[in-house]
Amino acid sequence: MNPEIERCLGQAVRFRPSHPRFGRGRPIRVASTLLTCSTAAAVLNDMGIPAEAESAYSHINVHNPGCPLFFDATQGAWVCAAALANHPVWGINWAGARMICQRMGARLPLQTEWECFASNNDLDRIYPWGNAPPTHLLANFGEHFGGTSDVCSFPPSDLGLYDLAGNLSEWCHDSFETGSGATTPFERVVKGGAWSKDAHFLQIMMTRGKWERLGTTTIGFRPVWED
Repeated sequence: MNPEIERCLGQAVRFRPSHPRFGRGRPIRVASTLLTCSTAAAVLNDMGIPAEAESAYSHINVHNPGCPLFFDATQGAWVCAAALANHPVWGINWAGARMICQRMGARLPLQTEWECFASNNDLDRIYPWGNAPPTHLLANFGEHFGGTSDVCSFPPSDLGLYDLAGNLSEWCHDSFETGSGATTPFERVVKGGAWSKDAHFLQIMMTRGKWERLGTTTIGFRPVWED
């Protein structure tokens, strides 16, 4: 197993979701942090993913000049800036996130799973830390820090999971549903707020949809494994 994948799996937290509507789910292991830039680069290289085309991207939005990942032609490999190695990776679209998770033997979480592990199965909880209002000692949000921060920079949840609120939002597996219950074509569920988003996006039950084709500055992902 790739050492980066082995480390990520070794630090994952065992959890069994219990949802008031859907009952007890299957046991899973949840990555303790958002996937980092260094791990993303290692997995892409493990897969032999080539450079993105100049005209359009398939998985990684290298056309954003700030993208933390780039393909170094001299090395024939994906790399990230050393200063960003421990930052959560962004710029990867939903299909790219799913592809990387699959290579890791993992998958993207379901929305209900995400809400369960973010709340430790207490869906009356407003934020991952409880019901106290957000502060910049608890999470990276509201453009206070001007961008992403190292994973594990803020206190973990009582399960030992980091950045469930703030830093980057997180792709989930599900298609996004409107208020009427209809799914929105090509939009996927995104949870968890982000470094540039207002405080209300940090609430566990806050859900938004994003076009799955986009790799954006505010969305990362957290692999989960069947346990």
